[in-house]
Amino acid sequence: MQDLSSGPIRGHLLRMAAFMLVTMIVQTIYGLIDLFWVGHLGREAIAAVSLGSNLMMAVMAVSQVLAVGASALVSQAMGRKDMPAVAQLFNQSMLVSALMGLLVGAAFFAARQSYASALSSDPATIALTVEFLAWFAPAMALQIPMMVLSSALRGVGNMRISSIAQLATVLMNIVFAPFLIFGWISGVPLGVGGAALATLVAIAIGFAGMLSHVIRSPHYFDAARGAWRVQFPLWRRIAIIGLPSGLELGLMASYMAAVMGLLQAFGPATQAGFGIGMRILQTGMIPSMAISFAAGAIVGQNFGAGRGDRVREAFWLSLRYTLIGAAVFVLMFHLAPQWLIRPFSADPGVIEAGSDFLRLISWNLLGSGVVFACFGVFSGLGDTRPSLISSAIRIALILVPATWLSHRTGFTPLWIWYLSVAATTLQAAMNLFFLQSRFSRLPAADGPATAAHPASAP
Repeated sequence: MQDLSSGPIRGHLLRMAAFMLVTMIVQTIYGLIDLFWVGHLGREAIAAVSLGSNLMMAVMAVSQVLAVGASALVSQAMGRKDMPAVAQLFNQSMLVSALMGLLVGAAFFAARQSYASALSSDPATIALTVEFLAWFAPAMALQIPMMVLSSALRGVGNMRISSIAQLATVLMNIVFAPFLIFGWISGVPLGVGGAALATLVAIAIGFAGMLSHVIRSPHYFDAARGAWRVQFPLWRRIAIIGLPSGLELGLMASYMAAVMGLLQAFGPATQAGFGIGMRILQTGMIPSMAISFAAGAIVGQNFGAGRGDRVREAFWLSLRYTLIGAAVFVLMFHLAPQWLIRPFSADPGVIEAGSDFLRLISWNLLGSGVVFACFGVFSGLGDTRPSLISSAIRIALILVPATWLSHRTGFTPLWIWYLSVAATTLQAAMNLFFLQSRFSRLPAADGPATAAHPASAP
């Protein structure tokens, strides 16, 4: 455990962000390597994996409800030095996340055929998507408790355990994928199903190792009799705090599905180009995401300790670092997008579609950097509704006109990307406005912090 309410904030932020950065980089490398191997199976396979992987946004939405709520409450309890409350939160967050994992995994498995048919008109792509989801659905079910436990550990300033487990999971996935996809040694190629099975096996091993280590530690879980009994009032507190953040990611999942639907008329090459471009774009968001998640724990502990001055300092440092990192990737993606797409597909149509997407959408990284810096503060304060409001407005400003324009002659995917850049810029401005309002209610320095009630206005 790490006390983040004292000592240099810059040091805490950089140390925690570095742990997350390494993990996220390796995870992204895995995603790109996985896409590289799948690319050898053809553009229909790329499109299928892209469609199936989009459901991960829905899984992240469910995870965020629990992870943000648990992390906020754990970090604030840690700031108050209330260790019994910390242990109680660990127990209850694991119970509710395991239940939600089972429900979500079962739902996605049952609906895989309907989902694939709704988002693709190509029979080969539909069949491959169903094959991929047969193994990917249970993998997503395990992701929920793993992500929630990682967030709870982040709330107490412990990045080591979850980072090691996630790194091990990704490395195992990298090793398993080509063997299962192409049937190396076994002689039984599983294709896109092998890619999903590699993910399932790696996550199962990684989560089992992390959970085993954490349960054996005397600092995290309460081993007393009845400690694992369901406590619905605490579940409700976790859900209320995290619900706006989860709804925001749920909107993102719907947005991704809607964009795939709009691109359906342009064929699997365009859908594949978008899928590859999104994977590469996520690489550019890694620094901002790592800093945001680290800042959330720092803000939570200092808010719990009544240190409003340190909350403000954490934000300004986060904003500075996210913008620097974003600027580097904007330049890279804008100048040579085709060189980033080509390793994953030799199809000229895929390369053109992916390059057009990446070149234009690269400007979004600057606005997203601001959004992530604000989100780190909102999540630490336990009120992510401002992020939900701005995100909902952004998505509406993209999808409503894009849907209308899609029925007009001459409509191209570029129109969607232009709308996205404009809407993301507006979202960044809205988040800064909401954050300024929230800062006006913080204590200037040492003093009793009043925890934001989940039902209060943003």
